Parts: sequence; C-alpha cells; structure tokens
Amino acid sequence: MKLKPQLNRFRENIFLISMLFVFITSAQAQKSVSGKVVSDGIPLIGANVLVKGTNTLTITDFDGKFKLSVSNNADKLVVSYVGYATKEVQITNGEMIINLVEDINQLKEVVVNVGYGTQKSKNVSNAISTIKSDAFESRPILNVAQAIQGNATGVNVVQTSGKPGASFDVRIRGLSSINSGNTPLYVVDGIQTKDITGLNTEDIIDMVILKDATATAIYGVNGSTGVVIITTKKGKANKNDYQFSSYLGFSKAVSNVDVLNLSDYKTLLGEINPSYLTTANDPRYAGIYTDWQDKILRTGVDQNYNFSYAGGTEKLKFYSALGYQVMDGIISPSNYKRFSGKINLNANLTSWLKTDVSMNVIQSDGSYISDNNSVGQGGAVMSALVTPSFLPVWGSELMIRDTNPDGSFRDGFKDGQYAVNPYQSGWENPVSLLARQNETAVNRYLSSVSFDVNILPGLIWKPMFSSDITRSENVQFVDPYSNVWGRNGENDPTTIKGRGSNTLEKYENLNFENTLNYSLKFDNSDLKLLGGMSMQSNNYYKDANSGTGFNVNQTHYDYDAATNKSFELRENKVRSLSYFGRVTYTLNNKYIFNGVFRESGASQLASGNKWGFFPGVSAAWIISNEDFLESFTSVSELKLRAGWGKTGNLSGLPAYSSFDLNYTNPLTNSTTLDQIGNPDLKWETTTDLNLGFDLGLFEDRVKFSADIYKKNTKDLLQIIYFPGFSKPYYYNAGEIENKGLELSLNTRNLTGDFKWNSNFNISFNKNEVVALGLLKKIQFQNLTSVGESVILLAEGIPLGSFYGYKVDGVDPASGSLMYQDIDGDGQITTDDRTIIGNPNPDYTFGFSNNFSYKGFTLDALITGSQGGDIFNASRMDLTLMSNYNNQSTEVLNRWTTPGQVTDVPRANDPNALHVSDRYVEDGSYVRLKAVTLGYEFKLENLKLNSVKLYVTGQNLYTITNYKGFDPEVGAFNNATGIGQGIDLGTYPQVKTFIFGLKANF
Repeated sequence: MKLKPQLNRFRENIFLISMLFVFITSAQAQKSVSGKVVSDGIPLIGANVLVKGTNTLTITDFDGKFKLSVSNNADKLVVSYVGYATKEVQITNGEMIINLVEDINQLKEVVVNVGYGTQKSKNVSNAISTIKSDAFESRPILNVAQAIQGNATGVNVVQTSGKPGASFDVRIRGLSSINSGNTPLYVVDGIQTKDITGLNTEDIIDMVILKDATATAIYGVNGSTGVVIITTKKGKANKNDYQFSSYLGFSKAVSNVDVLNLSDYKTLLGEINPSYLTTANDPRYAGIYTDWQDKILRTGVDQNYNFSYAGGTEKLKFYSALGYQVMDGIISPSNYKRFSGKINLNANLTSWLKTDVSMNVIQSDGSYISDNNSVGQGGAVMSALVTPSFLPVWGSELMIRDTNPDGSFRDGFKDGQYAVNPYQSGWENPVSLLARQNETAVNRYLSSVSFDVNILPGLIWKPMFSSDITRSENVQFVDPYSNVWGRNGENDPTTIKGRGSNTLEKYENLNFENTLNYSLKFDNSDLKLLGGMSMQSNNYYKDANSGTGFNVNQTHYDYDAATNKSFELRENKVRSLSYFGRVTYTLNNKYIFNGVFRESGASQLASGNKWGFFPGVSAAWIISNEDFLESFTSVSELKLRAGWGKTGNLSGLPAYSSFDLNYTNPLTNSTTLDQIGNPDLKWETTTDLNLGFDLGLFEDRVKFSADIYKKNTKDLLQIIYFPGFSKPYYYNAGEIENKGLELSLNTRNLTGDFKWNSNFNISFNKNEVVALGLLKKIQFQNLTSVGESVILLAEGIPLGSFYGYKVDGVDPASGSLMYQDIDGDGQITTDDRTIIGNPNPDYTFGFSNNFSYKGFTLDALITGSQGGDIFNASRMDLTLMSNYNNQSTEVLNRWTTPGQVTDVPRANDPNALHVSDRYVEDGSYVRLKAVTLGYEFKLENLKLNSVKLYVTGQNLYTITNYKGFDPEVGAFNNATGIGQGIDLGTYPQVKTFIFGLKANF
C-alpha cells in the first residue's frame, strides 16, 4: 500500500523531467533572426522576408527592419519588394543587412492605386485606365480634365466653352442618370471631391480612372459615376530637386461665323418688314458700320509660372510647390487668375508609425461673360452676331442725338452711354453686355492627414481625416447710367436704376475614415484584406443679397447703397455613414479573385430607405503565366478579366428630401413652400457587367486592351411638378442602359537614340432610356427664339435626344418651309414632332505620338468624336429671318421668286419658326489638339540638371462639317448632362501658340 504513492510521485517526476527536456530541446531548436532591408542605403518599408521552405513571413517596418524566430534547420531567407529583384540570402548571426537592387523587368510592373490600396497592374481584375504625367507634361495643361481628354478609354471629355476658367464635362461610360450627377468622383491624395477646378496639373504624378462597379463600389455613393484617383508628387530621401517652369501663350478664335454685310442686311429687312428698313435708313445712322465681332474679339494671353522643391531625409520627405496662372480671354473682359500652393509631407515618426500630410491652397479670381445664351437672354456671343451693324457702340457716335426740351441729350445719346437698339431697347449691343460686372473670387482649401500604424506584421491601421472647403463670392452689377438695363426705362426719373447682387457660398466636405489593411503571403498565393468605415459631412451655406436703385454715379455694387433690397439665407447638411471591405486573393500569380462591398446610409432619405448595400466581384486569369504558354516567348502578358458590381447615387437629392419644408424670408418674415417631401425616396442604383482582356507582346512593346460592358441604372431620380405648385416633387422610377466597347493600343515602335511611342484608344457607347415613370414623355430645354422644347425624354430612345419636326423641303411656289406628316393625318400638327437627332457620339478616340532623339522631343495629340449630333440653335437665331436681327450669309440662298429651288425658306416665313431637323448637324470631328516641339539642354556646369525649351500649338486644325464656331458645345450641359450637344452661342474655342521652358536644378 505504501509503494503506490511512491510510484505515482516517480511517474510525476519523470513527466516533469520529460517536459523540461522537450522545452529545452525546443528552445534550442529555435533562433532569432533580425536585420534590415535597404537599397543603396535607403530602407525599404514593407519588404517581404520569408523563411525559405516555410510559411514563416514578416515585413519590414518603417526603418526597413525585421525580426523573426526560425528553426535551427532554417538556412535561407527569401526577400522581395515590388520593383526590386527577389534575393535569397544565407541566415547569419547578428543583424543582417540585405541590399536589394532594382529589377528592370519588375519596374515595368506598374503599381496602380485601386482605392484604399495599390495593386500590380498585371494583377488588376477591374476596368481601369492609367494616365501617367509623361502623357501630358510636355504640353501646357490648364485643367485636369484637359489632361484626361484623348488619353483614356471610356471617358468622354468635352470643353463646352472656351472662356478662361471654364470647366470641362467629364463622362465615364455614358450618361446614367437624369437628375442625379454624372460627374465622376475625384480622389486627390485621398481627398474626395467632385470639383477639380483650379488644381495645378504640374503637381500630378498620375491618374487612375476606375470605370466599372467592381472598382468604384468601394467608394459607395460618391463613386457611382466613376472615380478618378489623382496622385501628386512626393519628396525623395537624400535628394534635392528644384523645378521651375513658365510659359507665355497667345490665342485667337478658331473660326468666325460670317454674317450679312450692311447692304445685304438692309435688303433682307425690306423683305421682312419695310418699317425695319425705314429705321435702318434713319439719317442718325448714316455712314456708320460696326463689325461687332471685331469689337469684342481680341488676342488672348496666357501666362503660367510654377516653382517646386522636393527633398528630405529617410525620416522626413517634403514636396512644396507654388503656381500662378493668368488667362486673358479672347473676349474682353473675360479673364481668370489662379494662385496655388501645395505641400506634401511624409514622415516616419517611429518604427511602427508613419504620417502623411497633404495641403493644397487655391485662390482664383475670374471675370466672366454670359455665353451659351441667345441674344434675348443676354448672350454676348450671339449678340455680336445678330446686332445690326448700322448701330454704333456709343450713343455719342450717332449722327443725330436726340435732346430733351431743355436742350440736354436724352438717355441713350449722352456721353458715356451705349447706343440703344432702335428695334428693342432691352437688347443691348455686345459691348454694353460685356461691360457688366460679373466677378467671382474663390478660396479653396484641400487638406488631409493620415497615419499608418503598423500593428502587427502585415496589419496596418490607417485613420485619415480630409477636408475640401470652398468659399465662393460672386458680385454682379449693372450700372444705373450707361445702358438701358441699368437705367430700366428711358427719361423716367421714378424708375429703379441700377441693379446688382452679391452671393456668398460656402461648401464643406469633411470626411473621416478608418481602414485596416492586412497582407499575408504564402509560397504560392497572396491574400490582401481591407476593412473600413467612413463618416462624411457635406455642409452648404448661402448668404445672398441683391439691390436696385442706385445713385447715377455708382460704378460697383454696394448693398448698403441700394434703395430696394432683398436677402436670402440658406444652410443645409448632408451626412453619410459607410462600412466597406475588400478581399483580394492571388494564387500562383495566375488566378485573381477580388470581392468588394460598401454599405452606406445617407441623411437625405427617410427611415427605412437610408441604407444601401453595394457589392462587387471580379476575377482575372493570367494565362501568360501558365506552363503551356512558356514556349510563346513573344507573349509577355495575356489576361482575361470579368466582373459584376452595384453602386448607388443620391447626388441629385436635396438635403432633406423626405420632408415638406417652408422657407421664411429673413427680411419680410413671409413663409413660402420650399420643398415637397417624399418619404418613399430610395437609392438610384447602377449594376454593371464588365468583360475584358489584356495582351502584351514582345516584352510589352505592344500592349492591347479590350473591355465590353453593360450597365443599367434603375429607380431613376425623377422630378414632377403638381398643378398649383412651383416646387419640384422627387420620386424614383425608370431605367437607363449603357452598353459599350473600349479598345486601347500602346506601342513602343522604335527604341534606341531615336524613340517613338504611340497610344491609340477608341470608345463606343450606346445609351437608351429603357423605362420611365409617371410621365412617358418629358420635354426639356425650351428655346426662346421659337418657344419650343428641343429635347424629349421617352422610352426606347437615347438620353438627350433632339425632338422636333422633319423638314420636307421648301415649297418652290410659296417659299414656305414644309414638314413631314409623321402621323399621316393629312395635316401638320404638334403630333408630327419626332426624334430628329442623337447627341450621344457613336465613338470617341484619341491618338498620341511621342518622338525623341537625343535632346529633341516631338509630341502630338489627335482627338475626335464620331456620330454625335449637334442642335445648332445659334444657326437657328441666325437664319429665322423673322425680325430685325442680323443673319448669317446662309440666308443669301433664301427663296425670293416663285419656282426657285432652294433649301432656305423665304424671309418672314411663319412656318419656319419651329424646332426642326434643319438645325441638326453632324458634330463629328477630328482635331489636332496639341503639338509640342522641345529641346532639352544639359547644363551640369551651371549647376542645372537640365533646361527644356518648347513651343506648343493647341487646337491647330479641326476637320468637321459643323457650321458653328466649334463642335465641342453644350449650352445646357450641367451635372446631369441631359442637355448635351446644344449650341446657343458658345464662347469660341481658341487656337493657341505657347512658348515655354522647364528647368530642373
């Protein structure tokens, strides 16, 4: 009985000794390995350090250091980093210093920003386009959208006005909404914005355009119409880089529209109305001839100056830049001035903490004129074309000046007063219109600060705060003395004289995001996980006042000086909360799977409809990495891609759309209905399917990509007006479909001393309104010249289709315009209106070539559009022959005698006063957009790395059948884009010659 406890104690001791032996043996079998991964002494952050033959992996910290435990049997480490040759090293005692060298082949492996992370371009499974700065750095670029134009598939960029500071319309894969925005989201160093006005393109490294929902869904409501990710320049460790650039440019109008000379004009007036001719022949106008286009057009001057410094240490990198731009337009007084300042800081605070700071300040001032308006709506361009040429600029220039009973000159004849149009005094002459004050000053601040917190090997937490704050102030004033609109009634001392307004608007876009990125690498696969949340607040504030009744000597707007005053104060907030995630798995560097989702809640919607879930999945197969293609050495890349995704859009909704709102005037305390709420509003959603493939040949000297897509937008945000209410009612209904094909070809044609690179891209898109809601036909964009709408929204036709009558010729007997009887009832009625044009182009394309030989470079860009129609409303105003306006020389072919065969009706034909296909023209064009010739000098002896001198010609030559100023038009273009392709007096595009230099030292 005593033996058993002793045996038990013996067994326990044996077990403890065994466990101790195992522990000691195990400890002896493990060893610690530490070191640092560098390249030419510079630490490489995030390099992979793998124990060969195992799954033991770590990554280097912000100092390039690593530490891991390995078994005694381990003898080698495999160290890899993007852009560097993978290296195997023997494990040694003590701290290891591992030096990696750049791999030329891997450097060709471009890394692109795919939203909240990066990915090798060859592993991308989405539809994206990348534009490097070298695609546009050789020519002066005034706007970021201008840098995109012609350089990316699936992106249609239209410059709707040539005036300084004018914005561009950017549409990715067609129009997908009626009343919500079609403008893409821009992400500038993590700062999300819908407005890139004023951004200095000299600061940009590259732009990545995300086109399908599998890529854009990660941005939720903000990315439903595509995303453009813009990355700006950063400093480099142990390298100072100073750059200075400047250019001077001179601009002229690309073309003019020929109008009737004075003799032909008077002949026409006699045919329209003899009383018009009597007025024109009044002795007070004897001997006067005014070329109004010559009066308002001038030589435009562009100036641009930029200075930047980039440098830093291994701990702190710094980039700073200043830019100043001045543009004096070809129509006085249009001008635009912009000052920009940029700072990027990248700091390694500790071995586990890194911070990035981006700050951008933009200050701009512009003097603007009214264009894209008919003369009756104050359009200066159209006014220059239709104003009678017998009228002088000033009333004092008339041969006879009317006087009052006391002998003083009447208004309109006094010194310093513009001559009054004798046919309708309210229609100012173009110089008078341009004299009105219309100035806008904008102060904008874009900033972001983020931290990379290395929690565990491969696990990084990134909190980020960004802001886009804009303060805009517009001042308009029509003085009480010089013109009729300011005097508001001749010779009446009781009328309210002078009118002006001041509108102050503030926009705040505040965004706080948290993301967790986790990377895990195995022997044959990579796994990347992303999770995040976003809180965004968009705040809007408006303080506007206006006044009339000023002292006759008042020359600028002063609210306190006004006799009659009005005031408007508004403020609203839109908030959203989102959760998002992404998983990317790569197997054997051949098979890639990508899944993404975003769940967003928005304050515009009522409870029950606030949240939307937007997923996306995509996959790619890199066939060129398969063993069976090893023998095909000419194939450097062959990849198939496929993806499906869903996104949402709310950008067209007011801030509190689910509520009925009233507005109380702060001056009168009167209350009026301001908004009709709809608690059933929900997300406008877009689903798309994308299939694509990428092919690279001869070590990527030839690269070809193709994408085919289909995207459908449902629950369209629509507007209806109820009888008796002037405010809109928003509701969801309908569907729009876009289908398209995108092709791109990049080639390195010649290498060596003489280099020649080419890029060609072409994009096809077909748009159709599949379904509508309560109203099956909706008319848009009324033209005041004829009092009819020009656009019809209906099922089964493209968005923005032109609507009107079809011309059936001119009756040789009477000279009247005839129309087709579409409904066959034997008479011409409004029911005979039909679709007469489609503004959506069949395809757009860009073709660029870059040549270099030693220090010489030559760059050329050709852009074009095929198949999009234009409704030339300017030509309508210039050929109606229904009033006293001057007309274009086209009317010289008008019908004048019975039996005459012509396509221009007789003067004063009431049958011609309709919207018809007579004014629908082919807007196709091919344009030599820019050519730059430069030479770079190497001046090391003068402590200058290089100086490049260049000359650039822009808009040099355009092939088109369009009869207007320019085929890039859009009188009613706005965020929705429904009114595209209408020319109503567009500010002319300019032909510019620029001389510049770029210095690096």
